Amino acid sequence: MEETTQIDPDFLKGFNDGYIIAQYEPELAEKLSKIEAVSPRIVGIQQGREQLLKEQLKTKLPNWLKDNSTRDKSKQLSKDQNRDIEKD
Repeated sequence: MEETTQIDPDFLKGFNDGYIIAQYEPELAEKLSKIEAVSPRIVGIQQGREQLLKEQLKTKLPNWLKDNSTRDKSKQLSKDQNRDIEKD
């Protein structure tokens, strides 16, 4: 049996709006993030802004902090390269 989670349409619209506002109007998004309201739309806007900020932070991180799978691949690559080197 599958469980389906219903997302409030107001929250979803707010989330998408908050993401877009944060992309193009970061100052406005910051002001909206400080509102102390409990409506689903405002909460969605705040969380949409947070999502964009997380994604932007991840793109600014050095490669060795971004993803462990990338790091593991580079380790394997360097091991393979070391095997190809002949010792004198």
